[in-house]
Amino acid sequence: MTNQRTMTRRTFVKVASAAAAMAGMTALTGCAGGGASSASSAAGSADAEAPKLDNTINSEVEELKAVLLGKDSKIAAIIVALNKGYYDEEKLTLSTQVVSGGFPEAMPALSNGSVDVLPFGSIPTCTYVGQGDDLVIFGGTVANGSECVTLIENKDKYTKPEDFKGKRIGCFRMETGHMVTKSWLRQNGIEDGKDVEFILLESAAAEVAAVENGELDMCFVNSGYGYVATQGGKCAVAFRPNELIGKDFPCCRQSTNRKAFEEKRSALIKFEIANLRAMYDIANDHEGTIAIITAYSGQPEEYVENITYGKGDYVAAMTFEMDPYTDDVKAFYGDMVDNGDIEDADKDLIDAHLDSTIYKAALDVLIERGENKEFYEELLKVYEAHNTMGV
Repeated sequence: MTNQRTMTRRTFVKVASAAAAMAGMTALTGCAGGGASSASSAAGSADAEAPKLDNTINSEVEELKAVLLGKDSKIAAIIVALNKGYYDEEKLTLSTQVVSGGFPEAMPALSNGSVDVLPFGSIPTCTYVGQGDDLVIFGGTVANGSECVTLIENKDKYTKPEDFKGKRIGCFRMETGHMVTKSWLRQNGIEDGKDVEFILLESAAAEVAAVENGELDMCFVNSGYGYVATQGGKCAVAFRPNELIGKDFPCCRQSTNRKAFEEKRSALIKFEIANLRAMYDIANDHEGTIAIITAYSGQPEEYVENITYGKGDYVAAMTFEMDPYTDDVKAFYGDMVDNGDIEDADKDLIDAHLDSTIYKAALDVLIERGENKEFYEELLKVYEAHNTMGV
């Protein structure tokens, strides 16, 4: 058996290009007021000595540029916020640029400052940070989102580490679930290349086909592709990694570059305020949210409903989550280092590239406004549990 290769920038671009080819298949997968306002707290961690940041919200209209990867429903909050005019109400002009080349096209644009925000991927940003790029993860898009697909007759066979011994497992690079599962297996004495074999394939479709043909025992997919896999009649979702390892893990994050982080803080707070308002709608208006995402994506309503909320026996793997989850991103970065996906062995390197203060400032604003206060106060509790790191 052979281990996966360590990911250099050249390797990243090569394998990400293959993942980008799946974008089309896995897709769906209070106003600001006249004067300047400020969040009630700038704290981004439990550290009393953390620097206080200026959370003043500019009363003028500001602009952010976001780069998007196709018509993917992972950015449900952005889709809803755009549809309902929340950015305009917060005095933010959000211009979006859809790229056809996936992460190999999006990441350089983010890194060189051509765009301000990329709301997809945790693996690409972590990889670039590990190679010296000055990017900042400041918010979330989706937690979890991964599914393990097997033949129907094998769907109940994988519940403990030893069940994976001798198995051939399909994965593709831009998928977080296989990385956290590999780390969990290693922590329980099951080593890739020795006890189990993780095999990189070019797409989720290729993985599922290999499972159906008996070439693989299981495979990891995301963006709701587990639902697609079950429609063929041969496969089932065996488990979702967050259930297997007993905790949630960060999938797509919101990333920016250092220049935008330092110079466009007010705009980034407005961005999060609008997204959080959309999160309330996603949680409380299922029918309206499904209609908006269906219209945006062009995907069938049945598909959108299943991967957004789940339906019948199908459990939606994606959890829409704006929280930056800085503690969990740091842990995931450590998993990538241990798995050999990042060459630099310094697991603390990611610390200076994680921020929770922008999201916290947005929460503070919404709680202070008072509309849907209980909803945002519950999000504040989640924030406090998952963001104990400094800026």
